[in-house]
Amino acid sequence: MISRIKLESSTKQFLALALALTVIMVVAGLATPGFLTYQHLTMVLYCNTMLGLLSLAQTLVILSGGLDLSIGSIYWISTMTGALLMLDGGTLLPALICLLIGAGIGFINGIAIAKAKIPHVVMTLAMLISLTGVLYVTTGGGGHGRATEELIAFSTGRVLGFPYISIVWIALTIIFFLVLKYTPFGWRIRAVGSNPVACRFSGIKVERIQILVYMLSGLLAATAGLLYLGWARTPYPTFQSGAGVGADVALKSIAAVIIGGTLFSGGRGGVERTFLGVLILACLYSILLMAGLGDEWQIMLSGIIIISVVVIYGRARST
Repeated sequence: MISRIKLESSTKQFLALALALTVIMVVAGLATPGFLTYQHLTMVLYCNTMLGLLSLAQTLVILSGGLDLSIGSIYWISTMTGALLMLDGGTLLPALICLLIGAGIGFINGIAIAKAKIPHVVMTLAMLISLTGVLYVTTGGGGHGRATEELIAFSTGRVLGFPYISIVWIALTIIFFLVLKYTPFGWRIRAVGSNPVACRFSGIKVERIQILVYMLSGLLAATAGLLYLGWARTPYPTFQSGAGVGADVALKSIAAVIIGGTLFSGGRGGVERTFLGVLILACLYSILLMAGLGDEWQIMLSGIIIISVVVIYGRARST
């Protein structure tokens, strides 16, 4: 009975998000000619695929009761490393190295949080700052290297006008939806996020789950970085004044997860709802761009969304 109620609640939230997305698209279509064309919608999807992968990673971390502020810097480390390694002409080996680096950084985050008990915000923020320093020292804030033609062909390729990389995002979302819903590992991620103390008493290895989740986050962030490299061809990381490299995409990923209804407290939410959250955010960003407003407005919108949801959640808990 309990599982049935949860399923109904989850379905209602998903349908509410789908309705909100539809309303936004219809209103934007009426206000802006060409918004609802297949070409424009696939372009919106294409341009936000990397954000989708980062938001997918962020969802897994938040579901487990954590938060990964370093996700954007891992994304850029993967992009820059891949570009430098691909100067020799290879694609597969540099890609594997980038994925291993992403998973390795996630492993360090996980060990520090799970074993050393460093708060996840402190640890991932420290990692963000550290990786920003690495990028400053090694690149001077500029782009070096270039993607191989194979990676460019994949990242920019389409089938029936639909981007290959967006298919990767959709496929990974489906895979992790099934993992969270039907596998013991997925159930344990939610359980650890809901009540880690009870999980320890029931025999669940909480620290192992936390480490694996941060490794998955790093792996997905590195994947997004590689796809971006193929899309952009040459990397140009953005260094925000007073912030770390990748801080903007980390903020956007958190906003997408929150829009999707995943709770900051962990345990409740889902990657399928984050998928819709990314699409809603992508449509809003597209509207801002069509209005002549740049990336700084997108970041501001993301911040407003996060603050609003946190305030609403805080009031709900107090009552």
